[in-house]
Amino acid sequence: MSNDTTAKGIIALIYRDSLGIDFSNRGISAQVTEVTVIGPGLDPIFPASEERPAVRLVAREGLDGVTIHAVPVTAEGEPAPWFMFGGTFIFSSDSRFRRAAGHYGAVPLHDRVE
Repeated sequence: MSNDTTAKGIIALIYRDSLGIDFSNRGISAQVTEVTVIGPGLDPIFPASEERPAVRLVAREGLDGVTIHAVPVTAEGEPAPWFMFGGTFIFSSDSRFRRAAGHYGAVPLHDRVE
């Protein structure tokens, strides 16, 4: 698992299918249960680690307006792959998470790579 472990942010839990099926194609959600969310509006409190890899929130403008999802942070100098939705979501009860994610509760985690 290649991830930036120098980043700091807030902790979020990974929520997956109740059957435990992994659709991430061995993405980070298949390996851990928590992530460290980094980015604007998220105080750099907790360091990312192998047990809590760094992800960042991404806003995309689409036909239905702006959508938010999270993607793994790659180490500096490494090419970032194209991540897709693998069926898991992240959420934190920390109010900074909700502010950073807009009106969203749980945010889709795009950690699938083919």
